[in-house]
Amino acid sequence: MKKIANLALGIMLGAVSMAGNAHATADIEDSETLILACQSLLDNGAAEGSKGAACKDFVTGLVLAQEDALTIGEPFRAHRMGPKEDQNACFEMPDKLSYRDFAQQVVSYAGDNPDMRSRPAYELAVRALERKYPCDPEDLKELPGADSPAE
Repeated sequence: MKKIANLALGIMLGAVSMAGNAHATADIEDSETLILACQSLLDNGAAEGSKGAACKDFVTGLVLAQEDALTIGEPFRAHRMGPKEDQNACFEMPDKLSYRDFAQQVVSYAGDNPDMRSRPAYELAVRALERKYPCDPEDLKELPGADSPAE
């Protein structure tokens, strides 16, 4: 059942991006920009063309960028993260992740981890999702050079 739910999430996100927003991850590269976009989504919504829409487009692009590497039902894995690009991370894709939930997780994680403001947006997003939906530590051990999720 979880595999079907993850597939449904992927299809939903794919449908949303059909309007040409699949490249949206290129529009937000740094954490500060992602935080501002996600805060705007929380404050004002994500209407097309709004600042909040960039947060929505970012998470859609994040998932779509990984669709060729993901196996349905398997954790989302990220490599070459951290200041020395020697860290890995993973999270279990939830059955349902609203854009508002994603935005709240990004803003909250950035508030709790101010050092993440200087990291790439992709890393902030993955770390925020990893904190909320951690993968089984055994799944992370399958990544080269990984022992446990970063804190």
